[in-house]
Order: sequence, then C-alpha cells, then structure tokens
Amino acid sequence: MELAALRTGQLLNQTEIARDAGVSQPTVHRYLNLLEASYLVHRLPAYAASRTKRLIKSPKLYWADPGLATFLMGYYSLQELRESREAGHAFENLVFLHLQVLADLLRPPARLLYWRTVTGAEVDFVVEWGRSLLAFEVKLGRTARHTDTKTLRLLLSEYPACTAGVLIYCGDEVIRLGNKIIALPWQVLAGA
Repeated sequence: MELAALRTGQLLNQTEIARDAGVSQPTVHRYLNLLEASYLVHRLPAYAASRTKRLIKSPKLYWADPGLATFLMGYYSLQELRESREAGHAFENLVFLHLQVLADLLRPPARLLYWRTVTGAEVDFVVEWGRSLLAFEVKLGRTARHTDTKTLRLLLSEYPACTAGVLIYCGDEVIRLGNKIIALPWQVLAGA
C-alpha cells in the first residue's frame, strides 16, 4: 500500500511496484485488485477517441481517502506534505474525488478519464458525457498562468468535441485564460 500511495496520480506500472516490493507482478496485480474491490483505490482509465485504445493504455492510480494516501507516503503533518514532491499528486487526488462525485451526479453518469499523448503531454482529467468532453488540468499553485494551459490547448485542438478546458488551482478568482479555457479555484468543485 505504501508503494502504491507513492504513485498517487501517476501511471500505474505494476512491474515497477513488484520490483520495488520484491514480489511478483501477478501478486501486485492481485493486491491492487483487492484494494480496488474494497474501494480503497481507483484506477482511472485513459481517454482515447477509440474505445479499444482505452483498454491498452495504463491507468492512473487514485485513493478514496487522500489522508490515508499521504499517511502511507510517510507525511504526518500538513507542513511536511506541503514541502514534499508528492504534494501536487495529493492535491490532484483531492480534485479527482470531487470530479468523480460531480460526474456521478449527471444523468446518465459521466465517465472520468485522463488523457496522455505518446510524447508524455497529459491532461489530468477528462469528463466524457455522451459525445461531449470537458478537460481539467490541476495545479497546486496560487496563481493561474497561461503556461499551465499548454496541454489543455493541445487537447482542445485535437478533439473538437471538447467543449472547454478548466484549470483547477489554489487561488480564489475565476479567470479566463484563453478561448474555451478558464481557471477555477478548487473550492468551486467542493461547493465552498
């Protein structure tokens, strides 16, 4: 669980976890299946226009409880977490939970995915509802910068069905960052 927690918000590589844990890859696969069946973790699939490609790409790993994940990472205080390299992934996990709730509230429920190119450009979350898409990029910073929207702009250019790109950040202003791109404070997702 500790090794999986350290990979929160990242591509899930079961072979890498197996090597680090000193166990077989099938054992890691079974353990991750148990964590998912017990609703402790969630594997987020990749978005691709072709549904068959979605089955090929590696999922990203998120926890149902970001507090448990940060504890398993070895951070026992807010200050330790803020100064860590995993802080951004923990924040992304929190945003994932809020987006998952919002996606489940839609009728029919929307699918929550992520998007990544073969060159490594990535958009943290894509909400697919019917044939419509809404893209979300998550940044821990207190300011929304135009440079933070690079991958959102790339996704918008490749998928005309994507209605908008949203930068979720830790500031407190709603800001227009470009054509079809806005920045929202993360508290908006939480209804605060």
